[in-house]
Amino acid sequence: MKFKRHIYLLIIFVSTTTAQDYDVSECIKIALDRKGTLVSAGLDVESANQGLLGSYSGLLPSLNVSTASGKTKYPDQEIIIPDLVNLEIDTVSSGESSYMSAGLSINQTIYNGGKSLNAVKQAKVNLEIAKLRERNTKTQVIQNVTSSYYGLLKAQQLLEVALKNLSLSEKQVNLVQKQFELGAVRKTDLLKANVSMGQAKVELLNRETSLENSRRQLFNDMGMIDFGQSIQAKNSEWIPVSVPSSAEALGLLKEKNPNVLIQRATIEIGNIQFKIAKGMRSPSAFASIDYSASGDNSEQLKESLKDDWRLGVSMAINFPIFSGNSLSTAQKQAKLSKRKYENDYLTFLNDLRVQVELIRKSIMNYSEIIPINQDVVSAAEEDLKLVQKRYSIGSATILEVLDAQVSLIRSNSTLINTVHDARIQEMRLKALLGMLDIEYQTKEEEIK
Repeated sequence: MKFKRHIYLLIIFVSTTTAQDYDVSECIKIALDRKGTLVSAGLDVESANQGLLGSYSGLLPSLNVSTASGKTKYPDQEIIIPDLVNLEIDTVSSGESSYMSAGLSINQTIYNGGKSLNAVKQAKVNLEIAKLRERNTKTQVIQNVTSSYYGLLKAQQLLEVALKNLSLSEKQVNLVQKQFELGAVRKTDLLKANVSMGQAKVELLNRETSLENSRRQLFNDMGMIDFGQSIQAKNSEWIPVSVPSSAEALGLLKEKNPNVLIQRATIEIGNIQFKIAKGMRSPSAFASIDYSASGDNSEQLKESLKDDWRLGVSMAINFPIFSGNSLSTAQKQAKLSKRKYENDYLTFLNDLRVQVELIRKSIMNYSEIIPINQDVVSAAEEDLKLVQKRYSIGSATILEVLDAQVSLIRSNSTLINTVHDARIQEMRLKALLGMLDIEYQTKEEEIK
């Protein structure tokens, strides 16, 4: 079903001649279905799960069945045995011998210093780490698609601004041209208007290139093949998000961030490895039960299995006394690794905590800056209208008109860039707090 859906989506992308509108959730869904990195992460989880199943072999008994058969051949021999009493000679000849055997043995480790039990614990932690890495990969895919999606939206909006700027410049040139022909303005006004229009054309070409690059980047992050198909990001108003407090952010960072949880699981691995190293100094106890029988041929073997079998029970205890310092060295290395993992965790957590705090402050700053920028854009639009009216009646210069036009373009571009940066920072904060993939999963469940 997934393959058919992918083909269907691909046909839509390729066959359409007009841009298709997609929201960010739809793009993320396509990426999660198609990106090969997620497939690899899933295979790592399956491999770790198999490793866990295999780790139980140290706790379970082993059962072995053995059979053997053989035949020995050798040259015929004659042994002369003289009978001095009766004056007779006896001869004895032999040529071959054969045997068959069968046996069943059960071996069980009774105690080995906790190595088998700790091996199971380590395999469970490895499985948990694999799942966390899969989560981390999913978060990275969502983060890449979200960043590319908003990058496309930004490029679309800046292209619209460039188009409006060019349209204004062309109208201004037409107006100045008519006034120049009537002798109402000087030629310098016409030249300035043409320069402004040329700059607007250059800006439009740059924005078109930027839009094309953004489209390519989004398709790559979605795992789609780029055939030149169009895609349109849906415009949406920026809504300020609720920023968690420093304490709340730190709590989420410790409990939800996949990388932090991986670091914590690595510490647990270090503890287990240290216990395994200590267990190597402990005695080991093993028990076994053997059941076997033998005979010269299959019939005798069957009879032996019934009536002439052998049963053996044995138990062995090994005491490690000296192994050339290998045990003490392994224990010291495990202890050092454990300390290293703990230090790495604290360093990593502190680095992420600083990043989270910087992003928090940045988002809070954007919440104040964006409304101001919106007011600036409204004021610039009104100012341009007033200056154009004044210029049409000769009470304003061409420089005032061009300055007002540049001010509007800059304020629009600043607002678009600021909103884009705010959205990227909001997404980064959610990713760091381990909420990005959880939030998307919750949205999917609500849709279903």
